[in-house]
Amino acid sequence: MRQPRESDSSFEEILEAKRLSRERLLQILREAPPEVIAADAERLREAMRKPEGEPKRRRYGPPDFHKPSK
Repeated sequence: MRQPRESDSSFEEILEAKRLSRERLLQILREAPPEVIAADAERLREAMRKPEGEPKRRRYGPPDFHKPSK
């Protein structure tokens, strides 16, 4: 386990930096034109879609020790 250093940020500083970053992002989104947001959302949806012909996820049943007894 590593020892904390004097330069490490405190938990509060990290949370504050994350909060400020989130606020900046939300401000950018509020100022963006709706058509830009819609286009970005469509690009994200397209990137997240599985390619055609890709097999569905295989599903496995529970392990034998977990199956209810008959």
